Amino acid sequence: MTRAPGQHAVVEQYRSGVRAIEETASQMDDTSWHREACGEWTAEETARHVLTVAGWYHHWLDRALEGNSSIPFEAKDMDLHTAAALTGVGDLNGPTAVARFVVSADRYAERVLERWDLPYGYPGGVVTAGLHFGVAATEWHIHAWDLSGRTGTRHQPEDPAGLFDAAASCVAALQSGVTGWAMSAAIPVGRRIKPWETMLRRTGRSPNLDD
Repeated sequence: MTRAPGQHAVVEQYRSGVRAIEETASQMDDTSWHREACGEWTAEETARHVLTVAGWYHHWLDRALEGNSSIPFEAKDMDLHTAAALTGVGDLNGPTAVARFVVSADRYAERVLERWDLPYGYPGGVVTAGLHFGVAATEWHIHAWDLSGRTGTRHQPEDPAGLFDAAASCVAALQSGVTGWAMSAAIPVGRRIKPWETMLRRTGRSPNLDD
């Protein structure tokens, strides 16, 4: 199978994001799990969230394998679907949720490697499973940053510019015409101007948050 350019780098970004969540969780005590970590979510609720998101990724890939690459739900309905998904894991404690997340996320990586160029629908649009993998990698690193705040540190990916490229490439692929060209051209510029801080701000976070 012909592998998409940059596949190895994107896979490394994804796996390092999973490991960051796992390692951060191992440093947390009982009190930390019940403190706010992601908006109003506690660290425990954030752990449940990443578990449900990994489950979504498997479901969306299953749909794609069945020949259905339509978007699973509108992006504007994300909060509604997130709340519904969390009700299914509401009794899991933080360490258990993270342990299950790691197994699910690692398995997802194995599955996507075999279907990298498969048309794939997610709330943002229709791309390939490989392009969406960059979005998934960013999701894990962002939530590792959330959780790490409860350990007195702040996670930062080893290659923030590469992570920025992976996510931005997916966004660029969703655009068309001049807009798509402009977005693609902006990627090298964006990666030079504090790429990690840019991603945090674009997801409603403050890079200067101390607590």
